[in-house]
Amino acid sequence: MPPKTPKLDDELKERLLDRNLVPEALRVGGKSYILHDPIAAGVSGAVWKCTDEHGRDRAVKLAVRNHYDARSYMEELARAGRLERYPQFARLYDAGIVEISFKDGVLKSFVAFIEEWVEGYTFRHLTAQEPELHHISLLRSFVVSFSAILAALEAENLRHDDLNANNILLVPPPKGDFERTWTVKVVDMASLKEAEKLSRKPRDDHRWFAEHLVALWNAVYQRRQILVRDRRFLAEAENIIRSMLDADPVIRLSDPDQIRAQFSAAFTRSQAIAGDEIKPFRDPFDYISAEHIWDDRLLVRLFARSCPWLDRVIGPDPCLLTGPRGCGKSTIFRWLSLKAQLLAHPDWRGEGFCSLPIIGFYISCSSDLQNRFAWVSSEALASRFQNEIFHYFNLLIVREILHTLALIAQRTDRDTYWGLGLEQERGIHAFIVDNFSGRERPRLQGLSLLEQAADLVEGEIYRSHSDIARRRNIAITTPPSLLGDFTGKLVDLLEPFRRQRIAFLVDDFSAHRLSAPVQVLLNRIIWDRRASHVFKLSSEKYGAPLDDSHYLSAELARELVEIDCGQEFIALDDSKRQAVALEFTKELLNNRLREANYEGNADSLIGPSRWEEKSLGRALRRKPEGRRNDQYHGLECIANLCSGDLSSLLLVYRRIFLEGGITSTNKVTVPKHVQHKAIRYVSQRMFDRIRTYHPSGPEMYEIVNHFGVLVRRILEEGRLISAGESEVPPQCPRIEIDQIAGAVIDDLNPSQREVARELIRRSIFIEMEPGLSRHGAVTSLRWQLRRIYLPAFNAALSKNDAIKRDPDWFKFFLSNPQEACEQEWKCRPKEIEGQGKLDFGKDAKGD
Repeated sequence: MPPKTPKLDDELKERLLDRNLVPEALRVGGKSYILHDPIAAGVSGAVWKCTDEHGRDRAVKLAVRNHYDARSYMEELARAGRLERYPQFARLYDAGIVEISFKDGVLKSFVAFIEEWVEGYTFRHLTAQEPELHHISLLRSFVVSFSAILAALEAENLRHDDLNANNILLVPPPKGDFERTWTVKVVDMASLKEAEKLSRKPRDDHRWFAEHLVALWNAVYQRRQILVRDRRFLAEAENIIRSMLDADPVIRLSDPDQIRAQFSAAFTRSQAIAGDEIKPFRDPFDYISAEHIWDDRLLVRLFARSCPWLDRVIGPDPCLLTGPRGCGKSTIFRWLSLKAQLLAHPDWRGEGFCSLPIIGFYISCSSDLQNRFAWVSSEALASRFQNEIFHYFNLLIVREILHTLALIAQRTDRDTYWGLGLEQERGIHAFIVDNFSGRERPRLQGLSLLEQAADLVEGEIYRSHSDIARRRNIAITTPPSLLGDFTGKLVDLLEPFRRQRIAFLVDDFSAHRLSAPVQVLLNRIIWDRRASHVFKLSSEKYGAPLDDSHYLSAELARELVEIDCGQEFIALDDSKRQAVALEFTKELLNNRLREANYEGNADSLIGPSRWEEKSLGRALRRKPEGRRNDQYHGLECIANLCSGDLSSLLLVYRRIFLEGGITSTNKVTVPKHVQHKAIRYVSQRMFDRIRTYHPSGPEMYEIVNHFGVLVRRILEEGRLISAGESEVPPQCPRIEIDQIAGAVIDDLNPSQREVARELIRRSIFIEMEPGLSRHGAVTSLRWQLRRIYLPAFNAALSKNDAIKRDPDWFKFFLSNPQEACEQEWKCRPKEIEGQGKLDFGKDAKGD
């Protein structure tokens, strides 16, 4: 264990801040400094304002002396010197050991650091006590400045290690600054560390950044007078901040330049009209998560239309889309939204929109609902605030409809195709006013009737959120039937809404976004059967309650189709439809390469998968001496890596490009061994990440570890399987359990059930459709290990065999995976003398 950092005790803190005990001056580095005012004392030192020999203001930090027993304070000076070129950091001028003789006779030794004096508000003071300063320009300036702070630290391979709210100062603009923007300055430069040195503190520099943004966002949002366009900016900023705090490091937005760019783009969108040019997309692997793609037009251009399950999603019926994080659920729903299509295709005139069977309106639970109702965690609270929950949900969807209609109103075919004339605008405006009567909202000059209606709804969203945040009931709310009435009105007014069904695309309707009581309440709106509209939901596996006490949810198969992206992609392999997966895998990359102006494409840069042994399974089993590892390579192999998790494919592509040194002008195929190394690297990192999941991360890691080793041993040493005229290696990344006495999951104890549920919820295993058992007319539970983990174990990606066991073994596997897998290995047929040699001249059927 590293030694604990020495801290100031309370008595010494009091002494260091007592003007009557501290001497009038200190001598540091041969220079005299006059002490004026004590500022603050922390865990390891105290800060005073002082002046140097020329009367210039300085700050002196008196740090605990034995804090530097194992290192030299000169290290701090050297590190701070690397940041002197950056104006966001206070300069550290000098340091030295001082003996302070307190006036009551006590003598103590300290290390004194002389630092630039910065006149301004601490971030803590500003957010708590200066409401008049809480405005959008301050938030924007803070983002730019703090992004530059993190970028500078990263460039110099440093971390501050203590960017708390007292070490961040906001400096007022100088006189004559027309923009009146504040600047951000970091103080306490004596805490710098080398970046690679592990921190013992719970928050790193990035986490402090995100937490400061949350505090500042809340302070700005609480202002009573705030413009509609600024509220739009805050809504987008909220989503960006949430991305910065994402628990998954693959999804998390952490690059300082990307953070700055996304906030800048959010402000531009919130202030300007639609139709601005899309900003350049220079790196094909920017925005791996759809949540980070700020522009719907860019998202539409990156979207791979060959997505194997797209046709099932875009039908006119309700559906529930499930799958792993990063499988593209949000991308599909945003692509299906009419607003995104309108922005992406300004030249389409009527007929272009006929190709979609639905008119979609997109709602994100993560950005629009999660923070509003996170506190509603019980049925009692949900019941008390049910009208507020209905009302706010209605408002969000009505706002999305009005914003989309406003885009239609800007088009030249608004009358000829959409039938949106002045009379229709009056009807829509009248509906909004009638259903939001009693709200004092002036009609503004210069706005169309649609804009006035949208402004009214925006104001009601703001007021409602204020009441909800204060846990107050709203006097007048809209009923659960509002959306049905509104869509009925739209169908009557607008002819295209009669031809194509209205679909509300509710993204991430999952338990980790909305509590079960809130979800159950919203079922009353979502499953209100109306001919004028349907709902389509996306969710993590088992994240959406499909039945409730009101019996209002849809029935699976009859009224609601569940589409599991993981199942869909794995089924492509089972059905020998790899060509579909390959086409999608290539389009996913080619769209990004084209958008980033790369000369190469998937075929030229990655190339096909070709093995001397005819298949990946055979190549992995065969071990000729001195052979370079190059088995994992090529587009077919990469396509087979996917279990619906598209972000994993993009991570693999990005790593291959990085390892292969691919730039925009390259057209040469990355060598096979380089691709192999990159694929294994990504697989290993994703496997290692399982350990960090909460809950049950370590338990799930052990399960995957032992199962992966078992799959590899069976491939390498198991008896070959006959496949037509050839024999192929056994490949069994799947578990099949006979459900003789009902569902296997129902018979697990609580701890086993929690682990099993997390394995599926996290898509570590993909739960396939139940199959027919080998033991008669009963079903079997079928779990497939997510393919991206298999290269970490040098395992093949296909399946021609399975671990076929009973429920008791399955319980054993969840509780003690090492012994359960060892038991299975002992029972497996092994390679025997003279067997196990593959004929590489024959096609590898079934492999």
